[in-house]
Amino acid sequence: MTDEVSRNERIKEASDYLRGTLEQGLREEITGAIVEDDQQLVKFHGMYLQDDRDLRSERTRKKMEKAFAFMIRVRIPGGVLNAGQCLALDQVARDYGNGSMRLTTRQTVQLHGIIKSNLKATLKQIDAVLLNSIAACGDVNRNVMCGANPDQGHAHAAAIELARAMSDHLTPRTPAYREIWLDGEKIAGGEDDVVEPIYGKTYLPRKFKIVVAVPPSNDVDIFAHDLGYIAVLDGKGGVAGWNVTVGGGMGMTHGEEDTYPRTADVMGFCATKDAVAIAEAVVTVQRDWGDRVNRKHARLKYTIEDRGLDAFRAEIEKRAGVQLEPARPFTFTSTGDRYGWSDGADGRMAGAAETTSPVSASAFTISARTSAGFVFGSILQLIVADAVVGRWTVGHLAAPNAATTAAIVAAIATPSARTRVRFEGGSGSPSRIARSFAAHRR
Repeated sequence: MTDEVSRNERIKEASDYLRGTLEQGLREEITGAIVEDDQQLVKFHGMYLQDDRDLRSERTRKKMEKAFAFMIRVRIPGGVLNAGQCLALDQVARDYGNGSMRLTTRQTVQLHGIIKSNLKATLKQIDAVLLNSIAACGDVNRNVMCGANPDQGHAHAAAIELARAMSDHLTPRTPAYREIWLDGEKIAGGEDDVVEPIYGKTYLPRKFKIVVAVPPSNDVDIFAHDLGYIAVLDGKGGVAGWNVTVGGGMGMTHGEEDTYPRTADVMGFCATKDAVAIAEAVVTVQRDWGDRVNRKHARLKYTIEDRGLDAFRAEIEKRAGVQLEPARPFTFTSTGDRYGWSDGADGRMAGAAETTSPVSASAFTISARTSAGFVFGSILQLIVADAVVGRWTVGHLAAPNAATTAAIVAAIATPSARTRVRFEGGSGSPSRIARSFAAHRR
């Protein structure tokens, strides 16, 4: 590695595949923090070290350490959870966090206020329901987003399938996550050797984001991401293949002209069977061609702008062993989350309701679809499932906890034709006053 690389690159290179001194830092009871280098590495494990800003001045006056705690971001491809997983996260938030489950704009959940001594217990409880937080942050592929409702049609089901396949394929292979947080418990069939065939020892130059869209809805904002897949429909409700977009990103630094937003290019069309191979090739080209000196110039959009789309496409085709076809026609007619009812692939209705709660609040919208599990939309949308067919719910819930979440599931399953349940939102501003929740039989 050259002398000019950024400090983060040296931290990654010396980390022994994301181990660093995290395990030792967890045993340091004298502080609620971890050392500076480990604060960078812990991001790859899906966590950020934070502190309570409301207590900063008081603790400074008393010459006390900041009130440190961690945020954990769960990796949930496409935002789909089953009911048990959602209830488990709710319980984790109450047992170890500050009592809130925060839905993010990238279809996942963040848990806040978890102190260092509770990190391992928290992640073990998350692991028990087949979830984890690895690669939810850091210089790797982040949570893969797609259209929020897999029951809306066959194309939407194909979108979530592709999102999961890419997420699984691009997840770091290092066993450091399980060694540090789960006491070395191995995944059945896992390998003992440390191998990162896709990322290598220093992973990516910067974060990497993938989205999947199903026209006519561009609910994931396809042109604002590093890599995107646009479903090309076959006229029968299925997917004929995918138009591939590369090089999007809206970030910039004020006053620095070398940083700028860029909309993604449509690179070409690929068959579904080649989509994951294309994704791996894009990631590895960015791994090798991306800027590791200047992190403000390290996203894929700058790589493509510097090298040119034609050269980039040629390298992708070479590495993937796939010849991209010319992009096929597609039309987007809407952006943002879709609210309201629509016909599902099975002939029943599916939908979601709009929230009036602020993004920063713990309150969120709940709506229901009876066969899918919990589904997080790209902003503040949640689809709840129950085994009872033909039952629908729509409403709002403030300050959720395990008891109220369980009550929702019970309300969905009620034998009455219509049930109204009232939830109290707890302390806070009037915007968090509870709203009514109604269960409807179709």
